[in-house]
Amino acid sequence: MDGTAVFRADATFCPQTGKNGQGTSFASYNYPDRLIRHYENKVYIASNGGSNAFDSATSWADDVSWRVSTPWTP
Repeated sequence: MDGTAVFRADATFCPQTGKNGQGTSFASYNYPDRLIRHYENKVYIASNGGSNAFDSATSWADDVSWRVSTPWTP
């Protein structure tokens, strides 16, 4: 956390309609083609297809769509 503009941009994610048509997807502000994805029980910033295993197009739309709800406790 160095307070620079690049750090702030890298740490910012923009909500949008879920890529699977449900819920919410979160796109990186600095890399808008990369979204928060759960893949093999880990979380990545992934694109839809690419050189990394976590960029796999298989199940991508479901893996980048999140159901946001109220917390169990405040």
